[in-house]
Amino acid sequence: MNQADQEWLKNRVAVAVDDDFYLDRDEERRIKEEGASRSIVSREIELIIREQLDEYSAVSERALVEELDRLLHQFTDNDKKLDQKEERLALNKVVTPAPGKKVGLDPRVAEEYVASFCKANGASRSTDTKKWLSSQMGLVLVAVAVAGAGIFFATRPSAAKEESAAIPVQAKEVRPADTKAVRLNENDRAEIDDQLRRAALYVEKAQYTDPPESSAKASLDQIRQIDPDGQYRGEEVKGLASKIVDHYIKLAEKSAASNDLGAAAKWLARAKLLNRDREVILEKERALGLVKAER
Repeated sequence: MNQADQEWLKNRVAVAVDDDFYLDRDEERRIKEEGASRSIVSREIELIIREQLDEYSAVSERALVEELDRLLHQFTDNDKKLDQKEERLALNKVVTPAPGKKVGLDPRVAEEYVASFCKANGASRSTDTKKWLSSQMGLVLVAVAVAGAGIFFATRPSAAKEESAAIPVQAKEVRPADTKAVRLNENDRAEIDDQLRRAALYVEKAQYTDPPESSAKASLDQIRQIDPDGQYRGEEVKGLASKIVDHYIKLAEKSAASNDLGAAAKWLARAKLLNRDREVILEKERALGLVKAER
């Protein structure tokens, strides 16, 4: 990474966290995409983000959600139950600011994730944490107000944030397989659940197709190998792939608008790796003048 790109990336992260010490998942994803469009490798982007977060005593929402996910799996994988003590421990771990940090995970995000996790993984909850989370939310607002005193809020970009690319993971019934279809067992379905969860997390990290071994594409490919006919959660797999394709198309449009057709072609080439919506991608290539229209 050259010096100019390094300074740009540091400033980009600083502007994102200077008023609330909180880098949400959408903003982190955009930063990574913008960095990738400048040909900055993902590991260097990750390193700069971590360094800037430490410098500003700020937190990454994505990292905290990943920690919450890990704790929930730890508590529920065996008995499929999340009792009051376990839920409070998990939430307290991520919502309470860690040493050296000014804030923790947004309590609303935490509550939504716990509810979604339990629904997707068939885990029962034995407590309602809304009252506790409400009190935590009040503490968070006070902490941000105190820590942010004197900061010039106008430096925060005013552009509306994009729709979150986090994909809700909801279990669906297995469709009856025909006589030629691969018969899925419980282990196959459990592996598909896990790979789909990983794919959604990779999307949050903006790891759509790169690195090849740790990306949403890698997880989706693994699912297709297990279930080539899409008998189990097939529509969710297709939907996630299509969302990634749509995202690459938007990046291609932005690059083309900046007269960078080389970058536009690169984004569409990555979109093709998902093996979805080929006609849509081809139509976009024609619209951007990357291929000749058929006569």
